[in-house]
Amino acid sequence: MKILSFSIWLLVICFSSFTIISCGSSSDSSSTSTTEATTSFSFKLTTGPIDLNDSGRGLFSNIMVDGQTLIATYQIAPADTISENKSLYYKTFDRDLVELTPQKYAIDVNATSSLIDFQGDLGDHKVTLLGDNIFMIAIIRGQEVGGILKFDKSFTLLAEPLFIGVGDKEVEAQLDMGFTNDGTSVYAQFYYKKGDVPETDWGASIYQISTDLVLGKSGILYPDGGTFNSGTGVVFVPKGQMGFTEDRLQSFSANKDYGNVNRIGIFTFGVDMEMKFITGSSKDIAEQDLDIYFPTGPSFNVKHQLWVVGYSKENFEGDMGGPDGLELGPSYIEIYDANWKSLKTIQINESNKAFRVMTQTVDDDIYVVYDEMDKQGSATTSRSRIEHYKITTE
Repeated sequence: MKILSFSIWLLVICFSSFTIISCGSSSDSSSTSTTEATTSFSFKLTTGPIDLNDSGRGLFSNIMVDGQTLIATYQIAPADTISENKSLYYKTFDRDLVELTPQKYAIDVNATSSLIDFQGDLGDHKVTLLGDNIFMIAIIRGQEVGGILKFDKSFTLLAEPLFIGVGDKEVEAQLDMGFTNDGTSVYAQFYYKKGDVPETDWGASIYQISTDLVLGKSGILYPDGGTFNSGTGVVFVPKGQMGFTEDRLQSFSANKDYGNVNRIGIFTFGVDMEMKFITGSSKDIAEQDLDIYFPTGPSFNVKHQLWVVGYSKENFEGDMGGPDGLELGPSYIEIYDANWKSLKTIQINESNKAFRVMTQTVDDDIYVVYDEMDKQGSATTSRSRIEHYKITTE
């Protein structure tokens, strides 16, 4: 029997607004006492869900904010497989989710190019917007390690990829990676396990890459208080934001291996800019009545100093990590203050199952994208979708 935490989680009904109080100091969540209120927040779903893929089965959605424009990317899989012909598409929207650019190819995996041969498919990937360029970390068919690609905003490939990693998939699993940028470099994060070691000794490998696609610093990190897995996220946070006194990367992962006999939640930890673990920075931040996992698309809000973390939940006890586990289940965004006090948990996709939740938040807006494809690719329909939430204060 898995041990449940004392946390109380609220199922959220779409198109409702919710008001919470962020207190001046944090306290144990089991306590009913409160401190003096400083800010009252409300979160309201204002637009969506909107389907991204015009046809086919959508999966692997990403979202980028470029000033007043949103760039949403997603793949479309054919009806009979998710291992072939998954070209990448994109649409653009204004900040209210009014479509500006209809569906276009970002990457046609069957097209010829002097810079790269995708060999008819594109694997797991993440994207990040840095200045006038879109950068991608991707699993590319025929390559032993992941590739960093550089595009303009119309997805014209500008250079040959830079391939990074140790080249041993039993040591460094590059699927479901993390990816972010600090305004001058991009950072790729992978799951690292050297040898047959207990899960408490699993770590993260992180690589810094310049905008000219030159490999910079790298490190292998072993966070305390949790196990690093695949299906992770990473965010750059500059000094002075979210209460931090130095530039750092903030990493997110499930806190135990999938299939663990104990309850699996989400934890986070800090990485300094020398690619070293910040001692004492590990913190469990989320737990539910069943296992939760895949915090692949976290973000933070500068204006309101809030974290937004997306994740999915198993459908029944033992589902995640089981031989027939779909990794497709109830999915959420959870919103925290800068001290990791949970303010609101919102179920997305109109309470339908979802997976691979990605977020971006800026000003008073939260944008969420996800898809409905299970890991076996058995879903006959799968929508890549986008939602827009408004943050208000009282």
